[in-house]
Amino acid sequence: VDIFWGIGVALPNVVILAYNHNVHFKTILSLACVCIWAVRLSTYIGVRHQGEDWRYVKMREKWHKKGGEFGVVVNSFFIVFMLQGAFMLIVGSSAIYTSVYSHESEGISTYELCGVSLFLFGLIFEAIADNQLKTFITNPENKGKLMTLGLWRYSRHPNYFGEAVLWWGIYLIACGTYKGWITIWSAVVITLLLRYVSGVPFLERKYKKREDFQVYMKETSIFIPWFYTPAKTGKKEE
Repeated sequence: VDIFWGIGVALPNVVILAYNHNVHFKTILSLACVCIWAVRLSTYIGVRHQGEDWRYVKMREKWHKKGGEFGVVVNSFFIVFMLQGAFMLIVGSSAIYTSVYSHESEGISTYELCGVSLFLFGLIFEAIADNQLKTFITNPENKGKLMTLGLWRYSRHPNYFGEAVLWWGIYLIACGTYKGWITIWSAVVITLLLRYVSGVPFLERKYKKREDFQVYMKETSIFIPWFYTPAKTGKKEE
């Protein structure tokens, strides 16, 4: 399912531009950002995950205990597929707004310039974090060890941080269109999802009982990159 997340977000923009022919620099810029993000993310997930994601395995086991196969089917349909479909539209709404309402006569403003800059920063930040994690995991010498190097020394979830940042960039591009600021929910929702729902919390719960992760929690910021602080004995994380 996650492999198609990026494609599902990008597809509405492609369809809209193919239908309304509102093709000019601003809509191409917005679509290019979304498509670049979608292709990179889908490719990365497809290469990295050879089997079913452990999060879906956990959910399926939980649903099966409560409702058997019927419970798995019903919950999978509504929680996994339908809910993700809704979030695809919500998260992609800034780009969709640009595709529908922007006009060539508006020209390029500071919003677009800042937006694409922020997008590129977030995209590169996320790609570097993903690559560092992949390199660490594929090294046999690191088996059973915790990744705390590179960007991961300054944020426990630098890939999710980069993901959130790039969507704020796409939102800023939308702000260059009349009343585009109203699509702020796009960036807000993906940021909240990553930080408090489907991203950070899942991994924090998975590793929180490990002693090395407990030390890591004291030394490294949970989401927004910050200075590394060596843990002190007896000091509790605030």
